[in-house]
Amino acid sequence: MRTHLIRRIAKILILFILVGMFPSSGNTAFASSDPDKTEKTKKSKKKKKPKKSSKKKKKSTKKKRKPKKRKKSSSKKKRRPKKKTKKKRPSKKQRISKKKKRPAKESSIVHSPREDIKAIDFAGELFNLTESLNTSSRELARATRYLNPVHQQKAVRIESKPLMTVRDLEKAADRNPDDLQLQRELALHYESGYEWEKAKDIYFRLIVKNPQNPDAHYFLGSLYNSTGEMVKSQQAFEEAMDLKPDHKATLEALTILGQSPEKKKVTEQVLLRSSIKDPDGPAQQLAEIQKRIDDGLFQDAIRLSKDAIEKYPQNGGFIYLHGKVHEEIGDIDKAKSAYQKAILIDVKNQDAYTALANVYFEQGKYIYAALTYTDVIRLKPGNIDGRYMQGLSYYRANEWGRAASAWEDLLHYQPNHPMVLNLLPQTYYVLAVEYNRTGQSALGRTSFDKAISINSNSFEWLPSAMRTLGRHYRDKAMYKESLSAYQEVIELRPKDSSAYVGIGITYWKMGESQLAKAAWERSLELNSDNNEAKGWLILTAQES
Repeated sequence: MRTHLIRRIAKILILFILVGMFPSSGNTAFASSDPDKTEKTKKSKKKKKPKKSSKKKKKSTKKKRKPKKRKKSSSKKKRRPKKKTKKKRPSKKQRISKKKKRPAKESSIVHSPREDIKAIDFAGELFNLTESLNTSSRELARATRYLNPVHQQKAVRIESKPLMTVRDLEKAADRNPDDLQLQRELALHYESGYEWEKAKDIYFRLIVKNPQNPDAHYFLGSLYNSTGEMVKSQQAFEEAMDLKPDHKATLEALTILGQSPEKKKVTEQVLLRSSIKDPDGPAQQLAEIQKRIDDGLFQDAIRLSKDAIEKYPQNGGFIYLHGKVHEEIGDIDKAKSAYQKAILIDVKNQDAYTALANVYFEQGKYIYAALTYTDVIRLKPGNIDGRYMQGLSYYRANEWGRAASAWEDLLHYQPNHPMVLNLLPQTYYVLAVEYNRTGQSALGRTSFDKAISINSNSFEWLPSAMRTLGRHYRDKAMYKESLSAYQEVIELRPKDSSAYVGIGITYWKMGESQLAKAAWERSLELNSDNNEAKGWLILTAQES
């Protein structure tokens, strides 16, 4: 492209020299060969024809009477007298002078206005070509400036991902038996696939080779914690804390170990053992904060956690406990902020993700709850509670397809999960009705077949599915469809008080307060302990 532009510029420069835009010694020589000059010489030859007519005029001058007659008689045509007057004007002397002046006119042809205009056109074309050349060079420079770093980043990414599969990790670990981080990465791959024995073999080898490294003991304690062997987990954590009382990873693991009595006992014993060896260390402060939370002394726990965060700003365990205290006293915003900070410090803090997801769920932010539960599952694929809550969050958000997918995955880990066996058929039934409503009958039949295949006892889950469908249509302001769904629930279960509550809410949304009140009263007749119906009646009484 650039060579082509340079050639065009060179041609234009040669044309400038030929035309006379630039001074050169051969201008006069080239002037005679200019095609415009030949045209002008032809025109000058054509102008010689009036000379013959001038001779005729000479003959006519001998007879002076004839022109007088023409002037009198020829009044119809005015053009001829004009031409004759023009032809009569030049005399012999004037003609001779004109003939002499013609060469001067021919010499001025080189600088005629026509050729000046062409030179300007050439100059404009040259300017356009140079501008296009400059822009192309700028674009080329910009492209190379942006493309080169991208290629470098791709190369770095390829080099930074040599361990894509377990087989590649195994080969690399065999070549580098002393690389602690590489061995840990391979063991985590085994743990994610529930190959506990292979992961144990790696940790045993690390402890034999590096008995004074607290990380190796921490790795083994985490594995035993995942398998539920809490006595062995406690022993491994104690070894890590004995070697390094302020071992950050072990302290954080103990902080978020869990809320079951057995796990709490392990945490208390390990922290107590470490605090005796290091009274001013973080283990002592963690133990004190946890004790304040268990005793309900939340203000003391907040004060201690703040002091610990200032002293150990990079310890995510203190920030996590700080969030738990705020959640206990009902300050959800501060609790959520603390959990998010804990995750920033330690992106593998599973309990911080779980606590944050629970906060989103309680706030009714079901989409964010589901996405955060996804992080919990990513860290531990076998987390049954995380998978159930992920599906429930999508279910509450009316994301039926995603809820079904989440619960289908859960059934691979626990095929007989009672809640999923009840909720998943409901989800597929709602999908079937929606597919049929939108004209996708084939997909509707497939969804209904899936619902029956999961739980063939439709009487167990179908009324709940219709209640869910009624709520779904109400949220979409499809009130007729909502009432129809609740009526089907009543046909299946005439004494279903929850269906009457749903009907009342739908009527309330429609502005039919009397019908809503009647539905809630009917719900209380069927079940006097229905607090939801009582709440709605109190609300209507206050507004009326």
